[in-house]
Amino acid sequence: MLLYAIPIFGIQTFLGQFSSSGIISVFRVAPIFKGIGYSILFHNLATLSYYAVLASIPLIYAANSLHTVIPWMSCDNAWNSINCSTHSYYDEEDEEQYPHATVEFFRAIIRSADSGTKDLWISWPMLCGVLAVWLLTIFIVLKKITFIGKFLRCLGLIMMTTFGAIFVHLLIHVEFSWDSFISYMEPTVNNSKATIMAGVRAAILMPTWVLGPGWGTILTLASHNSFRRNSEKLIYWISGTHMLMTFMALICGRIALDNFEDHVGLFHYHVEEEHNMQFLYLCFAYLFGSFTSLPNFWSFLFFSMLFMAELSAVIIQMMTVLTAIFDEYESARSRKPLITILMITTLLLTSVYFCTKQGFAYLHLLPDIVTLTHLTLSILLLTITTWIYGRERFQCDLQFMLGKTISNFKIFLLRFVTPAFLVISVFQVLYLLQKEDPPSLLMIIIQSLVYVIAPIYMVYKVCRTTGSLRDRVKQCFAPHDWHPVDADNRRFYEEIMGTSEMLVIVDREHRQPT
Repeated sequence: MLLYAIPIFGIQTFLGQFSSSGIISVFRVAPIFKGIGYSILFHNLATLSYYAVLASIPLIYAANSLHTVIPWMSCDNAWNSINCSTHSYYDEEDEEQYPHATVEFFRAIIRSADSGTKDLWISWPMLCGVLAVWLLTIFIVLKKITFIGKFLRCLGLIMMTTFGAIFVHLLIHVEFSWDSFISYMEPTVNNSKATIMAGVRAAILMPTWVLGPGWGTILTLASHNSFRRNSEKLIYWISGTHMLMTFMALICGRIALDNFEDHVGLFHYHVEEEHNMQFLYLCFAYLFGSFTSLPNFWSFLFFSMLFMAELSAVIIQMMTVLTAIFDEYESARSRKPLITILMITTLLLTSVYFCTKQGFAYLHLLPDIVTLTHLTLSILLLTITTWIYGRERFQCDLQFMLGKTISNFKIFLLRFVTPAFLVISVFQVLYLLQKEDPPSLLMIIIQSLVYVIAPIYMVYKVCRTTGSLRDRVKQCFAPHDWHPVDADNRRFYEEIMGTSEMLVIVDREHRQPT
């Protein structure tokens, strides 16, 4: 969090708040790198094509929780096999364990394992869930930005309140004690290289969850902040809240996992996973389904909370894409509803592939691939802002916007420590990827396009500029039209930047620029 999430969170907040721009227009800070904005746009669209599928899984569980008898706690369903079992006790000495109803539910309903051998066979519940996700997204993103902001804040408040209630209820349910807390905090690493690498993977993935599933969501949200807003405290507050909720989720996960292993007798390696969260879905589904009081209510509450979290991520990422397009192409704003509907319809059609057996099988690879792209884009962003744009000017811009001095230690962290950590993380993710099943050719091509777009644009930009090659490159690297949007702030900023040094005099009592 300190070496990755908080610095990148801060950089994105600064760029969005200072320029009031999306992920393409913000590269006015160094026009030759504008192609990175288009790469990010393509990356976000590719992420959205499968992320709606991840949002539909908790929706399916929540909808099935409304049945009188929870389907995954019964063997009386059409998809259950002859050997289906709902046992809550097992003999450790038995060599063969019958498939549990919770596992058969996931395999049949979520990934259609019993629908034949065709790889492109569609899971209809998944398709209905994806359709519901995109219809809700269309309804929300077509509203005014004030409504979207209020909606997301209300959704966040509901999620945190719900999670708090579930957390307390689980602690009471298992009669949580200090000894059990200590046991949950003890590492389970038994000198296993695979286990250590799994911990490394989690340590890299968790900060990306703060920054959003795609890239630039923080930048887009910050572009709607008032220019003088001091967002630094908000960055630490959000990061701290995320760490606390992750800590609480860890305890909930251990409770569910221990309960599942004690009663069902399945361990992580017994489940043929085709979804990176599959085993946790099985554990939580069984845990809430086994409650003696109000199992339907707690199951619905938990999976609805997960659905709201995933839906929020889809909406914010969709806002990132649309804001980038309409900021860069003002003429398209008059056709915003039509463009939005066409784009979401295209993403819906693309999402259908991940509702198939073949597409679903790649879902466990995609988070690592997306994380690799996320890390690469973050390294480029740090290089552009703190090295190419310049440390002094970057620091002065921050001081001008926030009205306070930025310590050299923070700038040192952004210029040296964080990039070094991100480079190490890139090699770690590459190592993890080569240990997994190789991605499909289609996935390789799509991700390659993310990296190809930026250099193509750089060549295009240099060719479109007049003068000698040296002058062209120099012009392309120089900031163009980089200033605050507000007229008063812009005039004051241009006056200061016209001098040899940029000095912001701060009223130390009121912390406001004078």
